[in-house]
Amino acid sequence: MTAEIPSIQAAALIKDPGPNARIEICHDYPVPQPGRNEVLLKMECSGICYSDIYVYTGNNPYYNEVPCHEGVGKVVKLGPDAADTLLGQRVGLGWIYSVCGQCYNCTAGRDNWCVNQANTGTDKPGTMQQYVVANADYLMPIPDGLSSFHAAPFLCGGVTMAGALSLCDDALADGDTLVISGSGGGLGHLGLQLAFNLTSKKDLKIIAIDRGSTKKDFSFSLGATAFVDFQAEDVVQKVMELTDGKGADAAIVVPAATEAFDQALKYLKFTGTMICAGITRMDYRLPISPTELEYRGLAIKGCHVGTEKQLKELLVSAARKEIVPRVEVFEFKKTGELFERIKRGDIVGRFVVQIPQ
Repeated sequence: MTAEIPSIQAAALIKDPGPNARIEICHDYPVPQPGRNEVLLKMECSGICYSDIYVYTGNNPYYNEVPCHEGVGKVVKLGPDAADTLLGQRVGLGWIYSVCGQCYNCTAGRDNWCVNQANTGTDKPGTMQQYVVANADYLMPIPDGLSSFHAAPFLCGGVTMAGALSLCDDALADGDTLVISGSGGGLGHLGLQLAFNLTSKKDLKIIAIDRGSTKKDFSFSLGATAFVDFQAEDVVQKVMELTDGKGADAAIVVPAATEAFDQALKYLKFTGTMICAGITRMDYRLPISPTELEYRGLAIKGCHVGTEKQLKELLVSAARKEIVPRVEVFEFKKTGELFERIKRGDIVGRFVVQIPQ
């Protein structure tokens, strides 16, 4: 028997994005209906990503008023052409809502770079609501043994770091040095675990960059070899000291702070690789000339999320407890407070919101 589905629901909405932004909890938001090859999910929980804060602060004009894209829920209704076997499944809905499957990137296994992709929380309504429509072809089954609260952070944050690590894999050899900035945050703490537990490189040295004793201890507990406090130390000087003057072989830059990118370009070795994963303000430009890039042989790559294959593998590893996200679970009514806290950088690990049932 199909559960009764209401016509209205509770949803958290972004209002007046910019300096005066606020989250408004609406209790009469319409429940959407799934279209062709779509399903309706009853949400259990949703994470909050920094890209949601990017919208909240008015930096992305292309957004949906319902934010977030790290949602876990159960399929409660099928649209036309959606497979019957999906009904009742617990699934995840991440940043990528759908891909075309036919462009040059999709056919090459780079579906995360699909040129025709649609995204949750921008092109499509986000996961901070009780019911959300999802594309039937890009749902992510959640393995048994992995709680919904612990699955949510992998749907964007975790798979982004998996993608970032894969992009610098050819830049790292056994015994090399990888820097992860923002090591105590939502993406960084997952990246540390991925680099420490799942990388094929032996004796990889991992330098974590963040601030404060709490994030220092947290970073060491997740496998960091060394820690640099960006508020108390000269980051470039310290990384150079830790690498005996050589510089880091690769760096994954996670924070939105432009200083983190400026510093990475200075502490990378000749022929080093920088992966840009943090979302900065749009008018920021990397402070390096083509001539210096050529002279030093640097490689700069961008990563906004990983592939479907990487996410599936990641969730299996999470179910095996090889990677364990640090999550704090909050009531739905706290959503606005959490957006403000993340905006201030007042977070260790990841926030997950329990959706009212």
